[in-house]
Amino acid sequence: MKRWRGWLLWGMLFWLMASLWPMKAGVVYADQDVYFSFPQTPYQYTRQMEASTAKLDFSLSFSQPEYAKPPNGNAEGRLDVTLIPQGAVSGIIRPPIDVVFVMDVSRSMTMTKLQSAKSALEKAVNYFKSNYNGNDRFALIPFSDGIQQASVVPFGKYSDVASQLDAILNTGNSLTASGGTNYSAALSLAKSYFTDPTRKKYIIFLTDGMPTVLNAVDTITYREVKQNFGGGYSYTGNRVTDSLSVTYELYSDGRTAGIRFTDNKGYSRRFYSDGQDYVNRWRVSWDNGYSFTYSSIEGKIRADATAVAKTLGMNNITLYPIGFGDNDEVDMDYLLSLSATAGGEARQGTVQNLASLFQRFSQLATTPALTGTVRIPLSSFGDNVTIEENGQVWLDETKQNAYISFSIPYQVGQGTPAPVTIPIPVSFKAKGTYTFTAELTYRDVYGQPQPAVTKTVTVTVKDEAPPSFTGTVKLQGLTNDVTSLIKRGATDGDDNRFRATYSLSLVGYVGNATGTISNVKIVQELPDGISVVPDGKVVTYEENGKRYAQWSFADQTFDYSQLNKLTLSAQWVMQADFAMSNVQLPPAVVTFTDSRYGAKTSTLVPPAERIGMTVRLDDFPNFYYEGDGTGTITKHKFSALSDDTVGRANPNSYGLLPLPVKALEYDPNDDGVLLVTYRNDETVRIYLKPRLSITTSNGEAESGATVTEAPTVRVTELVAGERVTYEYEIARNGSSSDWQLLGPPHVISVADDGEYTVAVRSSGGLTRGDGTTSVSFRYMKLIRNLTLGDYRREMNVGETQTIPVIIEPGDATNKTLMWESSDPDIASVGHNGVVTANKPGTVTITVRATDGGNASASVSIRVIDPYVALTGMAFRNPVIYMNPGDRLEVAEQLRFIPENATDKTLRSVTSSDSRFVNIVQQNGGWYLQAVDVGYAVVTATANARTPDGRPIQASVWVFVQPREDEGGSGSNGGRW
Repeated sequence: MKRWRGWLLWGMLFWLMASLWPMKAGVVYADQDVYFSFPQTPYQYTRQMEASTAKLDFSLSFSQPEYAKPPNGNAEGRLDVTLIPQGAVSGIIRPPIDVVFVMDVSRSMTMTKLQSAKSALEKAVNYFKSNYNGNDRFALIPFSDGIQQASVVPFGKYSDVASQLDAILNTGNSLTASGGTNYSAALSLAKSYFTDPTRKKYIIFLTDGMPTVLNAVDTITYREVKQNFGGGYSYTGNRVTDSLSVTYELYSDGRTAGIRFTDNKGYSRRFYSDGQDYVNRWRVSWDNGYSFTYSSIEGKIRADATAVAKTLGMNNITLYPIGFGDNDEVDMDYLLSLSATAGGEARQGTVQNLASLFQRFSQLATTPALTGTVRIPLSSFGDNVTIEENGQVWLDETKQNAYISFSIPYQVGQGTPAPVTIPIPVSFKAKGTYTFTAELTYRDVYGQPQPAVTKTVTVTVKDEAPPSFTGTVKLQGLTNDVTSLIKRGATDGDDNRFRATYSLSLVGYVGNATGTISNVKIVQELPDGISVVPDGKVVTYEENGKRYAQWSFADQTFDYSQLNKLTLSAQWVMQADFAMSNVQLPPAVVTFTDSRYGAKTSTLVPPAERIGMTVRLDDFPNFYYEGDGTGTITKHKFSALSDDTVGRANPNSYGLLPLPVKALEYDPNDDGVLLVTYRNDETVRIYLKPRLSITTSNGEAESGATVTEAPTVRVTELVAGERVTYEYEIARNGSSSDWQLLGPPHVISVADDGEYTVAVRSSGGLTRGDGTTSVSFRYMKLIRNLTLGDYRREMNVGETQTIPVIIEPGDATNKTLMWESSDPDIASVGHNGVVTANKPGTVTITVRATDGGNASASVSIRVIDPYVALTGMAFRNPVIYMNPGDRLEVAEQLRFIPENATDKTLRSVTSSDSRFVNIVQQNGGWYLQAVDVGYAVVTATANARTPDGRPIQASVWVFVQPREDEGGSGSNGGRW
């Protein structure tokens, strides 16, 4: 009771939480506890009202309004279900998704295959790590003859998506191969993980072989055994029927099957299809009493896996199988059937393309899609209507309902997807009128359920029916598989062409009536991007906005007697003009004239093959670029053993458009530019090597130019793609630096002058070759400013001075200066800045840089004349007294007027009586020499003259007196 109350309380708590928060549930398989994860920081994706008008309708029609039932057989008809997408997705929509990687690690996975599988898983993990929603869930289930439990990575093993993906990758890298191949166990476990109905759910399923193992609970009747006293075992004679856990196995010889179980006594039993019966590895008999064959066990194993695929489809779980091997190793038809049952698509994998297939299916998992089922109830028809499963349509266990599972992806920004027709073969055992009802249920691109849509159609089955045509269309690539066509660059050829083969049968039951069939034509609607290669036999035309191809069986008339006998065929070549994926050729219409019933039409079964094409541009020797239907551009590296995607650029980045790619070309003038042309013929340039510019304050300079302003080298166009890194190298005057990382804003500044080559190289993304681009230039550092130092603003005539000059910057490339004088007659200047004053006046001295710049500096200097004219002179004393023998310098006795006269030299000095005063000229000076007592008049004449040319003179009386100790009186002839 306490336990019951506890569960009740937990239930109430759960109800309360569910009413308050959106909730998601998952299973932690380590301890089998249910956990609830409440939203943390939600992933921001565009909401429905903003980004999606996508919705779905459908139509229901029979290929003919009435069918004839032959007397001894069933009426064979065809019900066509056409899914009609509407609206578009204009913005990115990325709600949470669930993805389970299911990987076959059976013994047939050779070392090479297993390594390729691990590499492909790594590509898928890296894609999701770059494109995940914080609430995504991912898991890994390795399997062989059972689940490799120790290597399972369930949802929620780690709390954050990146760590979960890392765990998946690390676990995947540790896998080894052994055992058989048990599809059912792996797919059933994967199905159990998907517990949230609102999520988009995907299984990426890799197998390299056909299913060979099945674990099931079955009722089996076997012969009871007992242990012998002497060893071994023998039958008791009893037969036991029991419901047991049974393992069904197919062995590698391709003809032996086995059944393993534990009997009622706990013995390990093994039956072989050749009759052998082993008990605890002891052969008891060659007649186990349980008859079965290899093919019966194979059918049982496959039927069980198909049943699991049906449950996937019923639960909107999309299955993407990859058959990793050749046609002898994998049954692609079977995998195609499984994928169609679960609304997905299957592809054949090779060592070369496995990684790209993993990435493709990973992208589909993140692509907005409408997923759901169409259900057609059959119970009201009793046993009169039979629908056979054909891979596209499947039945429930009671065969009372037929189902179609689907997933219709919407490419962002690309409008409405084309309609998809699913043909359903229907057999009628009885005549009558039958009304079929079909119910469409689906979830929108956000995973939300939409209202069911119901349609009905009526068909009549009777003894006779007008003639009609039935038939099939088969598509086959000329050189490549039609799902993997390749357009080379911008050129159409066999690689992107395929042949459509139409096989027609004229059918009908008209009793004894007679008539003819004429004017038979095949009219094929052409999807966007599909065109007919002209051959002179097929006519193309456009009507009501749609394009058609028409083949005529001209001038051929067929009699009613050929009903159910006549077959016709036609074929022509078509091509994919731009990239596409999984495109269906619409049902072809056969038009004809019936002489009894007039103009009639019949529709053919659309081809099972889907058309896919990418545009590829080779980059020798072992790279190529590829554009797909989403507008994504990828770079691939390939060899004989692998084909790896090494770079990617997504639409809406680097100018790329979200449109199918029509052509890829290198720019003929620049091999570092890729020209991407889209379905609308718009061309976009993207860069495969960095684009560089040289910029100075004066603007942009060409490579090879001489610049005189400090330059910067800037990456102006980045290389397109994810995870692109850049490095740069500078070579100055022939000496190169080491390569260094270059981060945003991707600018390299140059400070020193010199001859430069600057190289930038990229890696990652869509980088072509070594990704190196370079520019060269000469940086000549100009003199920006000349500043003159201290100098004399006035100079006397005849003087010199050196004017100092400061050059800025000090490391200018050319420091040679040119000096000039506005009037060299006044003052001249030498190349070293030495100024010589020549005559009075004012002059401008200018110094200029000779490096081509405009730097200069000037000064003004006034030159003055220092000569002061002598206007007069006089002796300082009116009388000079001397004693015999005395000597006086004349100049010292004179007073010059003015005192600062320039020329104070004497031209001559004379004495009126040299007997008493003699004049002596010595060493450039004039002297008075007292000779004897007496007197004389001394006259001094200046070297200078008055302005009018008169001499300037001064005179003085000079008395020679006796010395006091000599005495004497009177005079004699001028003597005293």
